[in-house]
Amino acid sequence: MSGCAGGVSTSDEGSGDSVEFGSDPQAFQDALADMDPVELTFQAGSSNGTDHTGLREQDFVDAIEEISGGKITINTVWGQPIAPYDEVTEAVADGRIDIGLEIPIYTPAKYPAITSLINIAPTAPADPYFYEMVTTAAAQDVAWSTEEILDDYRDKGANVLVPLEFEYSGALACTEPVTSSDELDGKQLRVASAADFAIAEALGATPVSMQYVETYEALQRNTIDCTFGALKIQTGSGFLEVAPYVAFPTESSFSRNPTSILTGQQIEALPVAAQQLIFDQALVYFTGHHEAKAKYNSESIADIDAHGGDVMQLDADAEADLATALDGLRQQTVETDALDGEALITDFDAALEKWEGVAEELGYAPSGDYREFAETFDEDPFTVEDFAQRVFEDVYLPHRPS
Repeated sequence: MSGCAGGVSTSDEGSGDSVEFGSDPQAFQDALADMDPVELTFQAGSSNGTDHTGLREQDFVDAIEEISGGKITINTVWGQPIAPYDEVTEAVADGRIDIGLEIPIYTPAKYPAITSLINIAPTAPADPYFYEMVTTAAAQDVAWSTEEILDDYRDKGANVLVPLEFEYSGALACTEPVTSSDELDGKQLRVASAADFAIAEALGATPVSMQYVETYEALQRNTIDCTFGALKIQTGSGFLEVAPYVAFPTESSFSRNPTSILTGQQIEALPVAAQQLIFDQALVYFTGHHEAKAKYNSESIADIDAHGGDVMQLDADAEADLATALDGLRQQTVETDALDGEALITDFDAALEKWEGVAEELGYAPSGDYREFAETFDEDPFTVEDFAQRVFEDVYLPHRPS
């Protein structure tokens, strides 16, 4: 058996009956009747499993276990006890982890093709949900179709389940109000990626490379003045308690930083029906990602207000400085040796247009107003099941193990 290019399995080790996508659990259980029970290790992204991210990761795990009828059990570990971020790829490749969440931004030279896509991700404007889910869909569409991006992981011995999944609503959070480059001049701004670094410099700040686990204390002690990060990170890690003044651009966005879900050799050796079962739960994962991030966005507004902060927009000069930085990042993609950068930009721009059209067709619309979104969300919780289904069928199914 060989999986389609880029999917969970890329070898001839799997065997057994195939099960069609959308089949009921009994079809999978019948196909796996002769399979010996297996336990897999999943190193999740949540630190404790109780936040919105952890709950959607648990939904992913529960779906696999239940559909398999107990043939597959998953030992989920929280807080990166097996391998830190940026070493998850190697841990998946050597079998310490069977399913793991990796963050490729910390060492861009290690993932040059992925970095080229990250550099152009701020193309769409910042938005509470619409352009965030459109950007993630477009990036996954392009990633699954670009061998060099998949090879950034496959060449290191890991298979791909979710190639790129962007965090929502990258924001500038500061300990005091900041909306201009003049106000940012000389301020210590925590960054997590090369794209963050370039943007911080263009805005006049002094970039400080720091992982998010160190950021709360640095803000609290005034070691740094501001931090970039998705609202999920800002509220989930408590940053808004000490940096409650949050600013967004309106014409584009700050950098969008992704995670990836990788799978290892033990999954590759499973019967094809088991591989398909696991692969199909990427739909659960995708749906949960967007709904969890929407919850974080809504809750972050309450956190900002509770700590005396505000939601603001960058002024025109800062927007212009940001645009200059984004042009520079786009040029890096044009000039990369990792792949055909101009073709990547063309493909990504086309994918953005495609998925924006799909989202509008399904009744979604841009907002741009984070407070209004939070108020609406409280009255009518956000769901993306129909959009997620379209993405999975169009983008993922061609790569399903078979």
